[in-house]
Amino acid sequence: MSIKGTSILRERNQKRVLEYLRKNKMSSRLEISKALKVSKNTVSLIIDHFIKQGIVAERGSKETKGAGRPSVALSIVPRSCHSVGIYTRSEKIEIIVTDYCFNIIEHSTITITQEDRLLEELIHCCERIVDSYPNVIGIGIGVPGLVNPKTGFVYRATNLNWTNIPLKERIQRKVNANISVFNSVKVAALQAIEDSEEDLHSIFYIRISEGIGGAFIINNSIHLGASWTAGEIGHISVEENGPKCKCGQSGCLERLINVTAFKEAIKDNGFGYYNKMNIRELINDNSSEFIMQELKNCGSYLGKAVSQVIHLLNPQVIIIDSPYNGASIFKDNTVKVIEQKSLNLPFQQTRIEFVDNVYSPAKGAAISVIINFETGES
Repeated sequence: MSIKGTSILRERNQKRVLEYLRKNKMSSRLEISKALKVSKNTVSLIIDHFIKQGIVAERGSKETKGAGRPSVALSIVPRSCHSVGIYTRSEKIEIIVTDYCFNIIEHSTITITQEDRLLEELIHCCERIVDSYPNVIGIGIGVPGLVNPKTGFVYRATNLNWTNIPLKERIQRKVNANISVFNSVKVAALQAIEDSEEDLHSIFYIRISEGIGGAFIINNSIHLGASWTAGEIGHISVEENGPKCKCGQSGCLERLINVTAFKEAIKDNGFGYYNKMNIRELINDNSSEFIMQELKNCGSYLGKAVSQVIHLLNPQVIIIDSPYNGASIFKDNTVKVIEQKSLNLPFQQTRIEFVDNVYSPAKGAAISVIINFETGES
């Protein structure tokens, strides 16, 4: 093997060891060696290297099964490395800094008062973070639009008024850090992997907000598709004679049930005072039959789209991240229509989860930086 090949293998093994320690919290050299099928001598050299760098620490004795001396317990020093996730919206920039074990160290937001200064403010945020955290392994940026994550090129982000922006290249000129750019919904979905205690091979994640997006996770990786749009459930047409969508189709799921459409429907039917209420307050107003009917309709439309996901992709779990999740009528009607529109066996084998806490694209972007670092894709 060439010197270059040996170097690449050593680096890959180092990242595999970090990944194993991150996921298992505490382990020994022997356990790592057996789990990764790497010689104990190689593991010891890697661990000694990380200990000198302050990335891994010995935590005393770890009891072993059977006879023999107790082994030395090892764990990552969480704050030895930092990951940064940023979620870019038209009105604000959300920033999350995590340690290597995904614990949040900083969570802050910057309000954008001038839309044309968004990119400038984003670059300034990245510069400030790198100056504040010297051990940053990368900065992940979630953008609500069509993104090529391999090049960091934003083809279109309607809500930001961005078209054909080489975002990674622009930021990399000014910031001395590894920069990654992702679709915001797809990186938010990565939290489903980290939150799950099961070994799931397929998850479909749906996010409802000002728009509607989806992500299909296969074997812990997001499936992007040929044009990086795999999972885009928002533009499935669920009402033949429905309103015109920005994409040119009629009756798209996004056009019918996104947050803006929901609020507009309420306003157009004489509920003007509801403009001052947020979605959580609206869905808790059980006294309004109209609002309850709107929530029921949202569930029906979503159920139609989800049934197609079940038939086409057959995921183990479908996660619905929606501001309507607090309303039983929405959840009940979603599941009811999914059952009506799906074949019985795949419906019975698919778990539908309505999450209580909104998944953060900023946190997901930070997670993605670490996962990509460990897999050699950073």
